[in-house]
Amino acid sequence: MGGTTRRIITLLTDFGLSDPFVGIMKGVILGINPHVALVDLCHSGKAYDPAEAAWLLITSYRYFPDGTIHIAVVDPGVGGPRRPILVTRDDHLFIGPDNGLLAPLAAKAGSTVRTITATRYFLQPVSATFHGRDIFAPVAGHLSLGAEPDEYGEPIDDYVRLALPRPTQSGISSIRGEILHIDRFGNLVTNIARVDLECLTTEGSPAAYVVSAAGLEIPVVAYYGQVAPAALGAVIGSAGYLEIFVNQGDASRLLGIGRGSEVVAGRKDAETARL
Repeated sequence: MGGTTRRIITLLTDFGLSDPFVGIMKGVILGINPHVALVDLCHSGKAYDPAEAAWLLITSYRYFPDGTIHIAVVDPGVGGPRRPILVTRDDHLFIGPDNGLLAPLAAKAGSTVRTITATRYFLQPVSATFHGRDIFAPVAGHLSLGAEPDEYGEPIDDYVRLALPRPTQSGISSIRGEILHIDRFGNLVTNIARVDLECLTTEGSPAAYVVSAAGLEIPVVAYYGQVAPAALGAVIGSAGYLEIFVNQGDASRLLGIGRGSEVVAGRKDAETARL
Protein backbone atom coordinates (compact mmCIF):
# COMPACT_ATOMS: atom_id res chain seq x y z
CA MET A 1 0.00 0.00 0.00
CA GLY A 2 3.01 2.28 -0.11
CA GLY A 3 3.99 4.60 -2.90
CA THR A 4 3.80 8.27 -3.77
CA THR A 5 0.58 8.36 -5.81
CA ARG A 6 -2.19 10.68 -4.72
CA ARG A 7 -4.02 9.00 -1.84
CA ILE A 8 -7.62 9.37 -0.68
CA ILE A 9 -8.51 9.82 2.98
CA THR A 10 -12.15 9.68 4.10
CA LEU A 11 -13.43 11.10 7.38
CA LEU A 12 -16.39 9.77 9.35
CA THR A 13 -17.08 11.43 12.71
CA ASP A 14 -19.90 12.50 15.01
CA PHE A 15 -18.41 16.01 15.23
CA GLY A 16 -21.03 17.78 13.12
CA LEU A 17 -20.10 20.89 11.16
CA SER A 18 -20.89 23.68 13.62
CA ASP A 19 -17.46 23.43 15.26
CA PRO A 20 -14.00 23.52 13.66
CA PHE A 21 -13.04 19.95 14.64
CA VAL A 22 -13.34 18.38 11.17
CA GLY A 23 -11.55 21.28 9.55
CA ILE A 24 -8.71 21.04 12.07
CA MET A 25 -8.25 17.35 11.32
CA LYS A 26 -8.03 18.18 7.62
CA GLY A 27 -5.48 20.88 8.39
CA VAL A 28 -3.27 18.37 10.24
CA ILE A 29 -3.46 15.90 7.35
CA LEU A 30 -2.71 18.55 4.73
CA GLY A 31 0.22 19.79 6.79
CA ILE A 32 1.75 16.32 6.42
CA ASN A 33 0.66 15.64 2.84
CA PRO A 34 -0.77 18.63 0.95
CA HIS A 35 -1.51 16.46 -2.08
CA VAL A 36 -3.94 14.06 -0.44
CA ALA A 37 -7.60 13.97 -1.52
CA LEU A 38 -9.95 14.40 1.46
CA VAL A 39 -13.53 13.10 1.37
CA ASP A 40 -16.16 13.84 4.02
CA LEU A 41 -18.06 10.59 4.43
CA CYS A 42 -20.37 11.68 7.26
CA HIS A 43 -20.23 13.97 10.29
CA SER A 44 -23.88 14.07 11.38
CA GLY A 45 -24.59 10.56 12.65
CA LYS A 46 -25.77 9.94 16.19
CA ALA A 47 -23.21 11.18 18.72
CA TYR A 48 -21.44 8.61 20.91
CA ASP A 49 -22.75 5.66 18.88
CA PRO A 50 -19.98 3.47 17.41
CA ALA A 51 -22.50 0.90 16.17
CA GLU A 52 -24.22 3.26 13.75
CA ALA A 53 -20.86 4.57 12.56
CA ALA A 54 -19.70 0.98 11.99
CA TRP A 55 -22.71 0.32 9.77
CA LEU A 56 -22.18 3.51 7.78
CA LEU A 57 -18.52 2.68 7.24
CA ILE A 58 -18.94 -0.95 6.26
CA THR A 59 -21.64 -0.08 3.70
CA SER A 60 -19.58 2.78 2.20
CA TYR A 61 -15.90 1.92 2.00
CA ARG A 62 -16.17 -0.50 -0.93
CA TYR A 63 -17.04 2.37 -3.27
CA PHE A 64 -13.57 3.88 -2.85
CA PRO A 65 -10.43 2.76 -4.69
CA ASP A 66 -8.00 0.27 -3.22
CA GLY A 67 -5.46 2.02 -1.01
CA THR A 68 -8.00 4.44 0.45
CA ILE A 69 -7.41 5.40 4.09
CA HIS A 70 -10.51 5.78 6.27
CA ILE A 71 -10.56 7.70 9.56
CA ALA A 72 -13.54 6.89 11.79
CA VAL A 73 -13.88 8.85 15.02
CA VAL A 74 -16.96 8.22 17.14
CA ASP A 75 -15.18 8.01 20.42
CA PRO A 76 -17.02 8.44 23.72
CA GLY A 77 -14.02 6.88 25.51
CA VAL A 78 -11.50 9.42 24.22
CA GLY A 79 -8.69 10.03 26.69
CA GLY A 80 -9.37 6.78 28.56
CA PRO A 81 -7.72 3.37 28.33
CA ARG A 82 -9.18 2.39 24.97
CA ARG A 83 -6.52 1.97 22.27
CA PRO A 84 -6.15 3.55 18.85
CA ILE A 85 -6.09 0.82 16.20
CA LEU A 86 -5.32 0.34 12.52
CA VAL A 87 -7.27 -2.24 10.50
CA THR A 88 -6.24 -3.52 7.08
CA ARG A 89 -9.04 -5.05 4.99
CA ASP A 90 -9.52 -5.52 1.25
CA ASP A 91 -6.56 -3.21 0.45
CA HIS A 92 -8.14 -0.43 2.52
CA LEU A 93 -6.81 1.05 5.77
CA PHE A 94 -9.07 2.02 8.69
CA ILE A 95 -8.00 4.13 11.66
CA GLY A 96 -10.08 4.67 14.77
CA PRO A 97 -10.66 3.88 18.44
CA ASP A 98 -10.82 0.33 19.74
CA ASN A 99 -14.44 0.61 20.89
CA GLY A 100 -16.15 -1.71 18.41
CA LEU A 101 -16.44 0.81 15.59
CA LEU A 102 -13.95 -1.04 13.38
CA ALA A 103 -14.80 -4.53 14.65
CA PRO A 104 -17.18 -5.57 11.82
CA LEU A 105 -14.42 -4.71 9.35
CA ALA A 106 -11.77 -6.49 11.40
CA ALA A 107 -13.86 -9.65 11.65
CA LYS A 108 -13.47 -10.57 7.98
CA ALA A 109 -10.99 -13.35 7.27
CA GLY A 110 -7.71 -11.87 6.06
CA SER A 111 -8.10 -8.60 7.95
CA THR A 112 -5.28 -7.45 10.22
CA VAL A 113 -5.68 -5.34 13.36
CA ARG A 114 -2.79 -3.42 14.91
CA THR A 115 -2.68 -1.30 18.01
CA ILE A 116 -1.14 2.08 17.19
CA THR A 117 1.79 2.56 19.54
CA ALA A 118 4.25 4.50 17.35
CA THR A 119 3.95 7.85 19.14
CA ARG A 120 6.45 9.45 16.76
CA TYR A 121 3.52 9.82 14.36
CA PHE A 122 1.35 11.68 16.90
CA LEU A 123 1.05 15.42 17.43
CA GLN A 124 2.51 16.39 20.78
CA PRO A 125 1.24 16.99 23.33
CA VAL A 126 -1.69 14.62 22.83
CA SER A 127 -4.94 16.15 24.07
CA ALA A 128 -7.16 14.02 26.29
CA THR A 129 -10.22 15.23 24.33
CA PHE A 130 -9.16 15.39 20.66
CA HIS A 131 -7.45 12.23 19.46
CA GLY A 132 -8.94 12.89 16.03
CA ARG A 133 -6.50 15.77 15.69
CA ASP A 134 -3.52 14.43 17.62
CA ILE A 135 -3.50 10.71 16.75
CA PHE A 136 -5.86 9.63 13.98
CA ALA A 137 -5.28 12.51 11.55
CA PRO A 138 -1.45 12.48 11.68
CA VAL A 139 -1.36 8.67 11.47
CA ALA A 140 -3.48 8.89 8.31
CA GLY A 141 -1.31 11.66 6.90
CA HIS A 142 1.87 9.61 7.26
CA LEU A 143 0.17 6.51 5.85
CA SER A 144 -0.75 8.55 2.80
CA LEU A 145 2.94 9.30 2.25
CA GLY A 146 3.77 5.62 2.12
CA ALA A 147 4.41 4.55 5.70
CA GLU A 148 3.60 0.85 6.08
CA PRO A 149 1.03 -0.42 8.62
CA ASP A 150 3.62 -2.55 10.43
CA GLU A 151 5.47 0.64 11.38
CA TYR A 152 2.62 1.66 13.68
CA GLY A 153 2.40 -1.26 16.07
CA GLU A 154 2.03 -5.00 16.58
CA PRO A 155 -0.91 -7.12 15.43
CA ILE A 156 -3.56 -7.87 18.06
CA ASP A 157 -6.55 -10.18 18.27
CA ASP A 158 -8.12 -8.90 21.48
CA TYR A 159 -9.79 -5.86 19.93
CA VAL A 160 -13.26 -4.91 21.18
CA ARG A 161 -15.91 -6.93 19.36
CA LEU A 162 -19.14 -5.37 18.15
CA ALA A 163 -21.59 -7.48 16.19
CA LEU A 164 -24.14 -5.54 14.18
CA PRO A 165 -27.63 -7.00 14.73
CA ARG A 166 -28.69 -9.55 12.15
CA PRO A 167 -32.27 -10.30 11.10
CA THR A 168 -33.79 -13.64 12.01
CA GLN A 169 -36.05 -15.73 9.84
CA SER A 170 -39.46 -16.48 11.32
CA GLY A 171 -40.81 -19.62 9.70
CA ILE A 172 -40.58 -19.89 5.94
CA SER A 173 -42.48 -16.74 5.05
CA SER A 174 -41.18 -13.83 7.13
CA ILE A 175 -38.03 -12.30 8.54
CA ARG A 176 -37.69 -10.13 11.62
CA GLY A 177 -35.20 -7.26 11.74
CA GLU A 178 -34.70 -3.79 13.14
CA ILE A 179 -33.96 -0.23 12.10
CA LEU A 180 -30.24 0.53 12.04
CA HIS A 181 -30.12 4.04 10.59
CA ILE A 182 -32.31 7.06 9.88
CA ASP A 183 -31.05 9.08 6.95
CA ARG A 184 -31.33 12.78 6.20
CA PHE A 185 -34.77 12.27 4.60
CA GLY A 186 -36.24 10.36 7.53
CA ASN A 187 -36.00 7.02 5.73
CA LEU A 188 -35.80 4.09 8.16
CA VAL A 189 -32.99 1.82 6.99
CA THR A 190 -33.25 -1.72 8.34
CA ASN A 191 -30.77 -4.58 8.68
CA ILE A 192 -32.84 -6.73 6.29
CA ALA A 193 -30.81 -7.09 3.11
CA ARG A 194 -32.02 -7.93 -0.38
CA VAL A 195 -30.53 -11.40 -0.03
CA ASP A 196 -32.50 -11.94 3.19
CA LEU A 197 -35.75 -11.26 1.37
CA GLU A 198 -34.74 -13.48 -1.49
CA CYS A 199 -34.36 -16.37 0.95
CA LEU A 200 -38.12 -16.23 1.55
CA THR A 201 -39.02 -17.12 -2.02
CA THR A 202 -37.39 -18.26 -5.21
CA GLU A 203 -39.44 -16.11 -7.51
CA GLY A 204 -41.15 -12.75 -7.72
CA SER A 205 -40.23 -9.08 -7.77
CA PRO A 206 -39.92 -6.67 -4.80
CA ALA A 207 -43.68 -6.21 -5.05
CA ALA A 208 -44.05 -9.76 -3.73
CA TYR A 209 -43.22 -8.53 -0.20
CA VAL A 210 -44.77 -6.41 2.55
CA VAL A 211 -43.34 -4.93 5.72
CA SER A 212 -45.01 -4.61 9.12
CA ALA A 213 -43.87 -1.72 11.31
CA ALA A 214 -45.56 0.44 13.94
CA GLY A 215 -48.73 -1.63 13.51
CA LEU A 216 -49.00 -0.90 9.78
CA GLU A 217 -48.58 -3.07 6.71
CA ILE A 218 -46.37 -1.32 4.16
CA PRO A 219 -45.90 -2.43 0.53
CA VAL A 220 -42.43 -3.11 -0.80
CA VAL A 221 -42.04 -1.33 -4.13
CA ALA A 222 -39.29 -0.91 -6.72
CA TYR A 223 -38.70 2.85 -6.32
CA TYR A 224 -39.87 5.82 -4.25
CA GLY A 225 -42.22 7.30 -6.82
CA GLN A 226 -44.19 4.08 -7.11
CA VAL A 227 -46.37 5.25 -4.20
CA ALA A 228 -48.27 8.55 -4.10
CA PRO A 229 -46.74 11.63 -2.45
CA ALA A 230 -47.04 11.43 1.36
CA ALA A 231 -47.72 7.67 1.15
CA LEU A 232 -45.68 5.00 2.92
CA GLY A 233 -43.61 2.42 1.11
CA ALA A 234 -40.55 0.24 1.51
CA VAL A 235 -37.75 -0.23 -1.00
CA ILE A 236 -34.37 -1.87 -1.33
CA GLY A 237 -32.09 1.16 -0.92
CA SER A 238 -28.75 1.92 -2.50
CA ALA A 239 -26.81 0.06 0.23
CA GLY A 240 -28.79 -3.11 -0.54
CA TYR A 241 -30.97 -2.96 2.60
CA LEU A 242 -34.71 -2.61 3.00
CA GLU A 243 -35.79 0.88 4.05
CA ILE A 244 -39.18 2.35 4.95
CA PHE A 245 -39.95 5.73 3.41
CA VAL A 246 -42.63 8.32 2.85
CA ASN A 247 -42.63 9.64 -0.69
CA GLN A 248 -41.46 13.25 -0.29
CA GLY A 249 -41.94 12.99 3.46
CA ASP A 250 -40.38 11.72 6.70
CA ALA A 251 -41.13 8.12 7.69
CA SER A 252 -39.43 8.45 11.07
CA ARG A 253 -41.66 11.36 12.05
CA LEU A 254 -44.82 9.83 10.62
CA LEU A 255 -44.42 6.45 12.29
CA GLY A 256 -42.83 7.71 15.50
CA ILE A 257 -40.21 4.94 15.50
CA GLY A 258 -36.43 4.99 15.24
CA ARG A 259 -33.23 3.03 15.60
CA GLY A 260 -33.73 -0.33 17.27
CA SER A 261 -37.44 -0.52 16.44
CA GLU A 262 -38.53 -3.89 15.12
CA VAL A 263 -39.77 -4.54 11.60
CA VAL A 264 -41.04 -7.72 9.97
CA ALA A 265 -40.87 -8.43 6.24
CA GLY A 266 -42.67 -11.23 4.51
CA ARG A 267 -44.20 -12.51 1.33
CA LYS A 268 -47.40 -10.82 0.28
CA ASP A 269 -49.01 -14.18 -0.37
CA ALA A 270 -48.36 -15.32 3.22
CA GLU A 271 -49.52 -14.04 6.58
CA THR A 272 -46.83 -11.65 7.86
CA ALA A 273 -46.06 -11.74 11.57
CA ARG A 274 -47.24 -8.63 13.38
CA LEU A 275 -45.22 -6.57 15.82
